[in-house]
Amino acid sequence: MDGGRTQPKHIDFIQASVSNEMNSKKLLILFGTLLSLVLLVVVFSALDWEAFFTALKTVHIPRILLAGGIIITIVALRSLRWTLVANMPLTKVKPFWYAANIGHLGNMIYPARAGEVLRIMAVHRFVPLVLGRAVTSSVIDRMFDMIMVGVFTLLVLWIHGHRIDPNLGKGVISLFIFATLILALLIIFANRLHARVQRWKTAGQWQPRLQAWLIHAIESLRVFRQARHGLIALLITTTIFAMDYFWMWQITVAFGWNLPFEAGLTVGVFLLLSISIPSTPGYIGIYQVACVLALGLYGIDQTLAVAYSIVLQLLGFTIMAIQGMVATALCGFNLSRERQRSLPPIYDNA
Repeated sequence: MDGGRTQPKHIDFIQASVSNEMNSKKLLILFGTLLSLVLLVVVFSALDWEAFFTALKTVHIPRILLAGGIIITIVALRSLRWTLVANMPLTKVKPFWYAANIGHLGNMIYPARAGEVLRIMAVHRFVPLVLGRAVTSSVIDRMFDMIMVGVFTLLVLWIHGHRIDPNLGKGVISLFIFATLILALLIIFANRLHARVQRWKTAGQWQPRLQAWLIHAIESLRVFRQARHGLIALLITTTIFAMDYFWMWQITVAFGWNLPFEAGLTVGVFLLLSISIPSTPGYIGIYQVACVLALGLYGIDQTLAVAYSIVLQLLGFTIMAIQGMVATALCGFNLSRERQRSLPPIYDNA
C-alpha cells in the first residue's frame, strides 16, 4: 500500500520476473568467470614459456596485417547483410555498421553477451527502426549465422570423423535444424500471426505495448518474406564464414606452420562452439582451450597453440575495439547508459 493505493498484481509479477532474471544473470556471470579462471590456470600452467615467446617473436607481420584487413571487410559484409535482412535501402548501411561495431564492443566489455542488446538499441536509434523490427531483423540476421554454423560443424565432423567423437556436434546440428525450421515457419505463417495478434483484446498498460511490439516484429517477417534478399543474404553469410576461416588460417601461416586451409575452418568452428559457454567478457580462457583442442588435431603442441590463440584474440579484439570506439564517438552512443536503458522495465505506476 502506498498512499491508499494497492500495487496491481501484474506489476508485482513483472518486478519478480526482473529480479529473478537479474539473479540468474549474476549466477551465470559468476560461473563464467570461475570457469575462465580455471581454464586459464590449466592452460598456462603447462606452457613452455621460452617456446611461447620465441613463437610470438617469429610471427610474420604482413600475414597479420592481411588478416586484419579481412576482419574489417567481414564486419562491413555483416552490416550489409543486416541492412538487407531489415529490408532497408543500401544508403542505410552506415548506421548498421555503427550498430554492429557497438555490439562487438559491448560483447567485449560486458558479460552475458550484452552487446547483442546494445546493437539492437543502436540500430533502433540510428536508422531509425521501430524496436520490434529492430529485434526481429537482429534475430533473423543471427539465424543466418546459426544455419551456417550447423553446416560447417557438419563439415568439420566429416573431415575429422576418425578423430572426433561424433556426439560432439549433435547439439549444434540440432540447433541448426531447429533454427532453420523456426525461421521457415515464422516466415510462412507471418500473415496468420499478424492477423491473430491484431485481433487481441488488450487491457491495462503492458498488454497494448506487448501487442504493438509483436505487430512490429511480425511485420518485419512479412517484409522479409516479400523481399528478394534471402538468397543474397545467404550468399553473403557463406562468404563471411569463408573469409573468417581464411584469416584464421592466415594466422597459422604467419606462425610458419604448413597446415591446410581446413585448419582455419576447424579453429573457427571450435571457437564458435566454445563461445556459447558462459565466460568472462572477451571469452578469455575459452579462446585458448578451443585453439588448443582444434590445433591439437594437426599436431600443434599446447604452447604453440596458446601463442596462436593470443595473436588471434588480440588481433580480432583490437580491430573490434577500435571500430567500436569510433562508432560510439561518431554517434554519441553511451554504452553504459544504453545498457541500463535496455534492462527490463519496472513500472512504478498502475
